[in-house]
Amino acid sequence: MSVESAPMLYVIDTHVLIWYFTGNKRLSSDLKMTIDQVRQQGGRILVPTIVLAEALVVAVKGRVVFDFDQLYTQIQTEPEFRIVGFDADIFAETLRIQKIPEIHDRIIAATARFYGASLLTKDGIIRLSDEVNMS
Repeated sequence: MSVESAPMLYVIDTHVLIWYFTGNKRLSSDLKMTIDQVRQQGGRILVPTIVLAEALVVAVKGRVVFDFDQLYTQIQTEPEFRIVGFDADIFAETLRIQKIPEIHDRIIAATARFYGASLLTKDGIIRLSDEVNMS
């Protein structure tokens, strides 16, 4: 009898999302491999609306040159990606996070905790906080 593993479930942060879709070399090979694996073998990558808002700001300000509309369309059309909003339940989870000072990062971490997902991030403060599971 085989035991099926639980589907891979992740929340992605802004830098990882942008770096993945732009092929930026600053994205670690482990994070790239995880995203590739989900896209090829199934699973789900949750994209918080705050991540999309941050990515839009990065694109508009030209901090990283990429086509936001193309990225957004790809996220909307690929079944492995799902956009998730910031609602009262995630806000309540955000209030419970104490070790991540930056509010956008707290919301992203709270989203991962709320959905029981691992977080795909390069952020050192989040990684050291023990507030959320990492991939």
